[in-house]
Amino acid sequence: MRRLAVLGLAGAACAALVAVTRYDKMSAPGTSFGDNVIAAPATAAAPLPKQKTAFGINLSTVAYWTAERSFMNLAAGGGWSSIMGGWSEMPASRLDPRGTVLSLRSGEQAALALTRPPRSYDADLAVRCTYKGQGKVAGVATFNLRASPGRIDFTWRPDVRTAYFKIEETNPADPIRAIDCREADADPRALFDPAFVKELSAYKAVRFMDWSLANLNEAGDWSRRTPADAFIQQSRQGVAVEHMVALANQAGVDPWFTLPWKADAVYVASFARYVHEHLDPKRTAYIEVGNEIWNLDFPAARQARDEGVKLRLSADENEARMRRYAQRSIEVFTIWEQVYADRPKGIVRILSGQNAWPGLVEYALNYKDMVKHIDALSSALYFAQTVLADPKTPTADLGPIFTAIDASIPETFKTARQFKQMADARGLRYIGYEGGQHATYNGPDKTLMERLNRDPRMGAAYRRFLTGWDREFGDLLMLYHSTSPIGTTMHFGMAERSGQPLSETPKRKAVLDAIGELPR
Repeated sequence: MRRLAVLGLAGAACAALVAVTRYDKMSAPGTSFGDNVIAAPATAAAPLPKQKTAFGINLSTVAYWTAERSFMNLAAGGGWSSIMGGWSEMPASRLDPRGTVLSLRSGEQAALALTRPPRSYDADLAVRCTYKGQGKVAGVATFNLRASPGRIDFTWRPDVRTAYFKIEETNPADPIRAIDCREADADPRALFDPAFVKELSAYKAVRFMDWSLANLNEAGDWSRRTPADAFIQQSRQGVAVEHMVALANQAGVDPWFTLPWKADAVYVASFARYVHEHLDPKRTAYIEVGNEIWNLDFPAARQARDEGVKLRLSADENEARMRRYAQRSIEVFTIWEQVYADRPKGIVRILSGQNAWPGLVEYALNYKDMVKHIDALSSALYFAQTVLADPKTPTADLGPIFTAIDASIPETFKTARQFKQMADARGLRYIGYEGGQHATYNGPDKTLMERLNRDPRMGAAYRRFLTGWDREFGDLLMLYHSTSPIGTTMHFGMAERSGQPLSETPKRKAVLDAIGELPR
């Protein structure tokens, strides 16, 4: 059971995260492959000793509408809109790989949404944008605007949710480009927000799945990847690997990379070589192929199914899909093994399955010599998925809801134990690639998600969850996710926005308290 976040590039007029939940029909009772039967490997290995507990975090998408400020350049998570009679998303075909609008049509303007800086929530904030090229620039929802060649200055007021860098004219031969917007008093050389880096440094690892936009299943051609000097990093090719590595080094965390399903050998080898050459050698690189190949809501899973059937890996589509997952993982991991031949302990190769259906991943685990190419088995440990399944659930009193949430945690661990058994039987680590509450609601109470996620009892539920993980499993658990506004149907963020006081974020406080209590 898993959330599906629709992470398309939002237009300026639609700056909201759209999310829906759907339960994977493959695990429905009565299916011939959904009985959770776990077969023992032909030759059992000695289980690993219990690993030291550690907690990591999944990062939110680099996009202005997630309310997470990661890059100092407020344009890095921006999205271009075309203004011509109305607002519409600027087609990617009209941008170069660095985010430059190549030309404007007669009567057209372009507006780039900027990520909101945390200091603007409390007081007027002076922002300075610099750029290269020839044309005419302005701003939308900005105040005290002052323009000069190559620069505009404006004030971001607390009552302004989104501000825009607007191009009114641009010279196609020398277009407006290399846009950089940040606080007027900020270090012009800083790549990341120092506060963001400091927050991440509390964790053991950071998962870049949403930075890679793995769920779009479009990246994989190294020649088309997002370049490091792109001023917009929110492209459908994902954030540049250079920035992922730089963030891991600065924050002192282990990076968890989600390689695109479509990645060819050149892409994989180039990515692996960059990580090998530039990641702090004291850090460990966690690697996986695609995200949730078990989940047919995602394009990569459907592609794996189609490829597995075409290759006649099995007459059963589920088995064919998971065997294809094993094939691709072996192909990708073999390249990483070659690149890291000088320090093989510098990588952790991961195979993932659905926590609610442990038996499905057996098809991949038992494929040829798959086990020789992986170090860890993984699942997503979500709790509270069904506590609000009935839209008629009374919501005025949160007490019964939190009682149900607390009771759901042992049920999550119940199937996770089966993953742990499979890992132990093969001498593998068992880790969680995602985890946290998954309360989903489609009823009439539009304030429920806010009240639920801001309640101190949600923090207490997280403490029970994290304590239970430490007691029963140990090793690495990656929470999902760092930051996002609260929706009316669900909310996964540890915080609602960057810079939010810890007293307003009970989930994040619970996680940081748990981390602080772990043995050093």
